[in-house]
Amino acid sequence: MSLKDKLQKLNESKQSSAIDWESRKTEWQKAVQTVLTEIKEWFKPYIESGLFQIVETEKSITEEYLGTYNTNQLEFQFNSFRLVFEPMGRNILGAMGRIDVYLRGRKTDKYVLILLETKDKEANWFLSTFKDKSVRIEFNKANTEKLIEDWIDENTI
Repeated sequence: MSLKDKLQKLNESKQSSAIDWESRKTEWQKAVQTVLTEIKEWFKPYIESGLFQIVETEKSITEEYLGTYNTNQLEFQFNSFRLVFEPMGRNILGAMGRIDVYLRGRKTDKYVLILLETKDKEANWFLSTFKDKSVRIEFNKANTEKLIEDWIDENTI
């Protein structure tokens, strides 16, 4: 194979492996909306009983390759606390996206909700501390309730 043939082959493989950034952005926006909807469902009994108030707002994010786009973020208010689920972006090193989880005014204690591809090529959300992202727990209702309980205990004593 000549140099010209090799260069053409390299060029063709580069073109076929080009990243579809628009598709990635759309998938990310859908993943964020899906997880926020799931979170609202988990806490629906608290909302309906008046223990939580919910505020959903639009957030604008600008990322390299994806440009500027909008997504939603959630805030749950209970007593004087505001629990925030704030999407940070799709293009995160080592993950398929990140949502910060924190109590407003206490961002130093934040957690991150990261979207990771599992061994079976499915995308799943995991919760970890911001300080040590290598320690991950499954993101589910029970673990989220435990996190909220811990924050309430730490901040009301």
